[in-house]
Amino acid sequence: MFSKRLKVLRKEKGYTQAELAKCINSSLSKVAMWETEKRDPVKEDLLVLSELFDVSIDYLLGKTDNRNIETKKEINATTIAAHRLGDIEDLPDEAIDQLNDYIEYLKLKYKK
Repeated sequence: MFSKRLKVLRKEKGYTQAELAKCINSSLSKVAMWETEKRDPVKEDLLVLSELFDVSIDYLLGKTDNRNIETKKEINATTIAAHRLGDIEDLPDEAIDQLNDYIEYLKLKYKK
């Protein structure tokens, strides 16, 4: 799956294998071997490719079909919120209102 995803992403950017190799400070032969499934990328290569193509490592490896890296952040935020919910339920209504106000403030502050 990695080889197919890499080739599609490379072509979407309009890179040749040589241009991609230069972008990631690697060799043409390494990129060619990735695309022909003769070699697997190491962790450092996956990190660089993920950043270059703005996709998650899970997407590169075929573990998900969602390219969006933000999805993982959203899942983490949901998990944290669900975990903390038990702590929040014991607070007085006034404190819960303050938390909700603060969350809205943060959403506005960091909205893209």
